[in-house]
Amino acid sequence: MRPTRIVLPTPYAVGPVNAYIFPDEPVTIVDPGPLYGPAQDALERGLQELGVDRGRIARILVTHHHPDHSGYAPALAAETGAEICAHPDAIARIRRPFGDPEATECLLRRHGVPHEVLRGMDKELQRIVSHIAPLEAAREICDGERVRAGEEELLAVLVPGHAPGHLAFVGQGFIISGDTVIANLTPNPVLEVDASGRRKSLPEYIESIKRLQSLPNLPILPGHRDEIEDPAPLLARYLEQIAERRERVLSALGDRTVQAFALSQEFFPMRRGADPFLALSEVLGHLDLLEERGLVEESQEGDRIVFRRRT
Repeated sequence: MRPTRIVLPTPYAVGPVNAYIFPDEPVTIVDPGPLYGPAQDALERGLQELGVDRGRIARILVTHHHPDHSGYAPALAAETGAEICAHPDAIARIRRPFGDPEATECLLRRHGVPHEVLRGMDKELQRIVSHIAPLEAAREICDGERVRAGEEELLAVLVPGHAPGHLAFVGQGFIISGDTVIANLTPNPVLEVDASGRRKSLPEYIESIKRLQSLPNLPILPGHRDEIEDPAPLLARYLEQIAERRERVLSALGDRTVQAFALSQEFFPMRRGADPFLALSEVLGHLDLLEERGLVEESQEGDRIVFRRRT
């Protein structure tokens, strides 16, 4: 049985987020939204319309750790006794949304982000993660595991790139994609720093799109916006768009030696809030792809990380 979508408002620029309810036992909700009063009110109204008492919620599935999807999950679990299920990487990020914030700030500085832009980023990111409740217990779900949601048995498929530990859930006749696939929008490959250093988010995302292409072409229930009945053309277009942007970054690089932040500002001249963080994430992803192809090299000049065409 397909789940019912409940659209929840968020305090973020991305706009509303989709929660999905499986009303049969065990009553299950996927991505219950941020810790944000208007979202909780909308969720309660949606549950009432379905005739579901929130106290019956037994399982909370989280596609990924971003607050618009996971923020309310710990509080909802505490209120209802429901079990939270997520990938181990997502669980770790809900508990520590920035991973290692000092290492992340150091890396951003080395990529050329100015002090005043860093402060604006930090202020906005702190606002974003203020909508996450503290997480205690959670059940780890890994790639290939199956989990019961109402009458459905969902297959967890690991699709990182937009976020580490991002899961899609495949049911009978649908895929819940989180933020891996969204209609009329290419999800950001968000910059992430962990114990091994900076993750190669965009290469990971490309592999995740290819993995979704290997699955049956089922309708996709995304984390934002409307259902995608035929995702195959959109998945192919994602890969085409990424290739086009990669070539634009190579062309813009020219014969210069340049830092990633400076290059990102040429494509996305934004210096307020979290926008420059997302812009830098995007351009670094394409530089990673170019480096994989032997077209660009990354090097250090003192404390600065720079990029140039490979000769």
